[in-house]
Amino acid sequence: MLEGLEAIAWGELSHAYGSAHDTPGLLRQAGSADSEVASKAISELHGSVFHQGTVYPATVAAVPFLAELAAGAANRRDEVVWMLGMLADERHAYGVDSAKVRAAVADQLESLVALLDDADPQVREAAAYATAKAGVTAEPLWRRWAAEDHPAARAALALALGEVDSAAAETVLSGAALHGDPQVRVSAAVALLRAGLDWPAGTIPALVAAIDDDAAVTWAWARGAEWSEEIVAAPPTPLAATVVEHMLRSGNPRTREAGLWALSAHCDARRSAPPVFVPLVAPLLNDPDSGVRGRVMDVLRQAGAAAGQFADVVALVAGRFPETAGERGFTVEYRSVETLQRLGDPRWVEPVCAAMARGHRFRFRPGTVRFTPEVRAAIAGRLVSHPVYAEVLAGMVGHWGRDAGVLVPDLLAAMPHAGPRVAETLLMQGHDDHAAVPYWRTRALETGDLQAALAVRRLTGDTEVVLDALRAILAGDALPPRTSMSDTDELGDALAPLTSVASAYLTGTADRVRPQREKQVLAARVVAAVAGPGGVLPTVEAVLVAGDTPARLAADLIADLAHASPAAAAHLQPQLRDRLGDRWSRLSAARALARLGVPTAELVEPLSRGITDYGGRFGLAIILELQAVETIPALEDLLDHDDRSGVGSSADDIVWADELLQERIRDTIARLRST
Repeated sequence: MLEGLEAIAWGELSHAYGSAHDTPGLLRQAGSADSEVASKAISELHGSVFHQGTVYPATVAAVPFLAELAAGAANRRDEVVWMLGMLADERHAYGVDSAKVRAAVADQLESLVALLDDADPQVREAAAYATAKAGVTAEPLWRRWAAEDHPAARAALALALGEVDSAAAETVLSGAALHGDPQVRVSAAVALLRAGLDWPAGTIPALVAAIDDDAAVTWAWARGAEWSEEIVAAPPTPLAATVVEHMLRSGNPRTREAGLWALSAHCDARRSAPPVFVPLVAPLLNDPDSGVRGRVMDVLRQAGAAAGQFADVVALVAGRFPETAGERGFTVEYRSVETLQRLGDPRWVEPVCAAMARGHRFRFRPGTVRFTPEVRAAIAGRLVSHPVYAEVLAGMVGHWGRDAGVLVPDLLAAMPHAGPRVAETLLMQGHDDHAAVPYWRTRALETGDLQAALAVRRLTGDTEVVLDALRAILAGDALPPRTSMSDTDELGDALAPLTSVASAYLTGTADRVRPQREKQVLAARVVAAVAGPGGVLPTVEAVLVAGDTPARLAADLIADLAHASPAAAAHLQPQLRDRLGDRWSRLSAARALARLGVPTAELVEPLSRGITDYGGRFGLAIILELQAVETIPALEDLLDHDDRSGVGSSADDIVWADELLQERIRDTIARLRST
């Protein structure tokens, strides 16, 4: 076994951790007679040649030997077969070498087909998956279907037939969805969905009964974080709602939880879903199972504005937050407080303050608290009556921007009790106040916070604090800012003491490390402010071409330079156009091109796509800055479809972020039309 392994120059091939010199040893260990040794080796192969879905040149070379192990290893052959199937599955394997890897697996199809008749049913189950992904014809699958009596292997065959020969399999799959073993029932129902075929009458109760028996689609076949998402996301809404209703009425709490999970996933995927699906959770608010009740609160926390119909119930649970605030993890009370914050319901303020009064320390995620006049009034009242609560409350409103303006007097009054937190909030709001200067100065000196240093300069005229912050970044370990910090440009000759350290970054080539490239752009900004753009542009161009987030900063600098002297940066238009396809820098590149005289009508596509790259944080602001009225039709298109926009957010924020994006898009359209 594994003949020819040494003939391959593994050291010249790469995997996730560099040289693949260790791959032949791992392949040998995967064939070990010791089951634990084999399992560990297979796991390490997953981690190196198939790292979190990415494949490599070493993966291509490893495939034939993996196929040998699948056929003849002493242990864990099913694990190897599953791996081969996933390597051929576009949903699991990706990277520049993925096409070569899929072709390599397809070359092993004959040996994989032979495993459909293996004596081990676990191997047969994996082989049904692997052969389907490797391009098997229908005949071997039908032949095995006629003989297969193991439920798991038969379930895999149902999914494979639905993929390879769906039209001929409709009758068989329909019967299996109604009368098969539980695992076969769920797989047949999913296979019908994937083939676009209707479920026969009676499928839903048969499917839910199978789920009650803990039947599931094997993880490699699943098309979501949980396989059950698909039986709600794929059918038309009325049918999906019926599936959810049956699952939520199940006597098995695990099935009810699975139904809630699938419901939430559907709301994440479709804007039209929450009004239909969220009301279905009402009977479960007082479910006898605590896990189900907790999952209901998860659904409401993630459901967007539709959760507002249950705000009274959520507020009752949130009222218990002072009792559990000291517990580790996200308690149901914490989740309820967060739901009220997202809804803009002021009833979260009292339990949060009460929890702080009991000595608990906790943090809610930045940006969670929604602005409403009622919330603003509740926070203002607390700051007036108990300024000490500013330690918690101030940090929750920094992202409000101008909407938080009326709170400024109350925040300033609370500064003796929570100076650093209040100063941070004022900085986020862009509100300059002399009372915050000591805190901003400390922040600038200790962390190299350039934004804080610039705020001190605006109020005091002290340029040294800015120089110190820049020096801490360019000559020290402080991290560079992730925004352009164009305010530094106006310092001009005052930045001259830094030109020596900054010039060292202007190598004309892009550093390999991303933070260093960010420092290169900052250094270029410093030198350009003193000596003009000529000497910095080769380095700025190199960083721009290197891509990723530093390219955004490079494009921002080019835009600022173009504003003052467009001729100096005009030659960079081709490089900027190349960045229009890069999600990290397309917005800034479009802005720079517009500053260089490119009509915004030519930039509609990157400007509108950029909105969903960053959830509108930068895109809509840039569109307004450029007065790009030509983007209005594209903005309207973003509102007119049912799919959620791919805004940048956590898994819990998809609905909220998309709803907020829609509000901002409508506001942007109105402002563009008013100009």
